Amino acid sequence: MKPFANLFFELGMLGRMKRTGPYAAGVKDPETIAQHSHRAICIAYILAKLENADVEKVLLMALFHDFPESRLGDMNKVTLRYVTLNNAEEKCLTEQTQNLPKNIQNEVLENFKEFNERKTKEAIVAKDADLLECAVQSKEYLDLGVKSMTDWITNVENALKTESAKRLLKEIKATSQDEWWHGLKKLIMDDTRRKNEHQ
Repeated sequence: MKPFANLFFELGMLGRMKRTGPYAAGVKDPETIAQHSHRAICIAYILAKLENADVEKVLLMALFHDFPESRLGDMNKVTLRYVTLNNAEEKCLTEQTQNLPKNIQNEVLENFKEFNERKTKEAIVAKDADLLECAVQSKEYLDLGVKSMTDWITNVENALKTESAKRLLKEIKATSQDEWWHGLKKLIMDDTRRKNEHQ
């Protein structure tokens, strides 16, 4: 059980490490890698359903795709102009899982490779989910006044492959980041008023 415990603690690094790209756009306190990964996994589930893809497969790919960043950090596109990852992420993930039971290690590595090769429907859906999460986060920053995030959304738009992801991005662009809670305060106040009237 020790290898699992060590892996769980290492994954805590993702909750402490910030994504680096937003700093260049002027974001003072960007989201963590874990925050990005969590929402990407949730989006992956929805997108897999919309695209009639193998949900479990898509979720496994979305779940594991950022594991190596607990050791390598989040290398943004500017950094990657000068640093070539080659097989660094795969080597990292192999070492991270080397003490786990072989069936678990193999499944993690196979899904990671499939995600990066982008040859299957599930890998394409999982990558679109990863990109969509970047677009949602970018829209949040944009709505909060970080104007340079428009470029990020455009880059995602150009990279998306699935029709469902393209439709979702259109809606994301048209939706304010705080729209989800509009009307909720009123509903709570109305409920409270009704309760008070019946007392």
